[in-house]
Amino acid sequence: MRRTPATVAGRLLVILLTLLVSGCGQAPVRVTPNDFALDGPPRGHLTVLEKWADPEYAPYFEAAVREYERRNPGVSIDLQAVGDQPYKDRIAVLAASRKMPDIYFAWPGRYARKFADGRLAADLSEPLNGTGWGRSFEADALDAFTFDGRRYGVPLDMDAKVFAYSKEIFAQAGVTREPRTLPELLTACDRIAAAGRTPLAFGNQYGWPAGHLLTQFNAMEVPPAVLARDYDGDGGTEAFSHPGYERAFDDLARLRKHCMGPSGTSMSHESAQTRLLYGKAAMQYLETLEFSYLSTKGGAPAKFAADWDFFTMPAVPGAAGSPGAVAGGTDGLLVANSSPNKALAVDFLKFLTSPDQARKAVRDLGWLSAVKGTADAARLKGLPEAQRTLAAKDMALWLDTRADDKIVNPYLSAAEAVLGGRSSAAEAVRQVREGARQAHRFRVRG
Repeated sequence: MRRTPATVAGRLLVILLTLLVSGCGQAPVRVTPNDFALDGPPRGHLTVLEKWADPEYAPYFEAAVREYERRNPGVSIDLQAVGDQPYKDRIAVLAASRKMPDIYFAWPGRYARKFADGRLAADLSEPLNGTGWGRSFEADALDAFTFDGRRYGVPLDMDAKVFAYSKEIFAQAGVTREPRTLPELLTACDRIAAAGRTPLAFGNQYGWPAGHLLTQFNAMEVPPAVLARDYDGDGGTEAFSHPGYERAFDDLARLRKHCMGPSGTSMSHESAQTRLLYGKAAMQYLETLEFSYLSTKGGAPAKFAADWDFFTMPAVPGAAGSPGAVAGGTDGLLVANSSPNKALAVDFLKFLTSPDQARKAVRDLGWLSAVKGTADAARLKGLPEAQRTLAAKDMALWLDTRADDKIVNPYLSAAEAVLGGRSSAAEAVRQVREGARQAHRFRVRG
């Protein structure tokens, strides 16, 4: 399950990389096409550092490395997998010493951009732009690692937020179809509450779930160009002044009032999920990555596992943003700019993201691949439909990876205050605007 990378170690990495690029006035180091051309059969040694150390994921990556080595006897790969927090600690140290692995993990958006701006990530535009390999990826996933028109990362998975719901509870409450607009969703919540059930199980103990909702509402309520400008810190004194930002907090407040029940939002996301699985709540706003937890193998009761479905956030009437936005993200791998084995690294990444290998990831890991047309390999209920649905949507990158920490932290605090009834939407926006002013004031420009 996804967690925000905006931790102490994450902030340390941002500081270290900022120091590397501050005052230099230089563009990221470019590479030439020859850097990606293998001279004969693949051979050499690669170091790979990633964060899928969990027993649920590690065997897949270990097997993929062994298979690539089997096909290419002249290649050896040192695969190192550590958990989220140890990864942030280690990559921060490696970035400071500029001793990067040949291939390494990155979250999308701001996190990955720091490696590009710090000249630590190779520009992969040449092997990706206009090539069959580049066209094999979902466009939004590839764009998540594209900065100033240059490609710096290879996406592996895709993840998005949807409402998973109990079809039985919907039917019992007289909700006969999935909501198509936000007002319809609020009306459905009222009917479910009148039937004696909690409409939406929502746990915001650690703050990030509210950030996901605001990621969604901001993308729907604010024009994309304005949103990108403000998230990037380029809004100046006008940052976060568009009325859509206040409307987004209003949307959050209305969802809280009609859907989240009287028990509050202080529980954990996992506790909220238990309420969904055991019939205490009708819905939960969760990630497609969590579909595995809705199966019997993942611990769900058989009754629920056989009788759930999902829908994306319905349209917000009168909104000025993207009506087809969906909060989500992708995880990816970068190639070190300093690597003497860029061509070999790219060849391995091509193997790892080949259609056959991507289908294995979908089948074995239960996640959506960033490679097009691979969800047909899914064993998990919901994944094929999710990929078809998301292909027609606009991915709105998680707020906490897209925007500056000085903006993210006030945002999450303001969201918690709105959810708790301690702040109005107007007051919440003022808090965010103050964070944006601070981010602009202390921004380091290359």
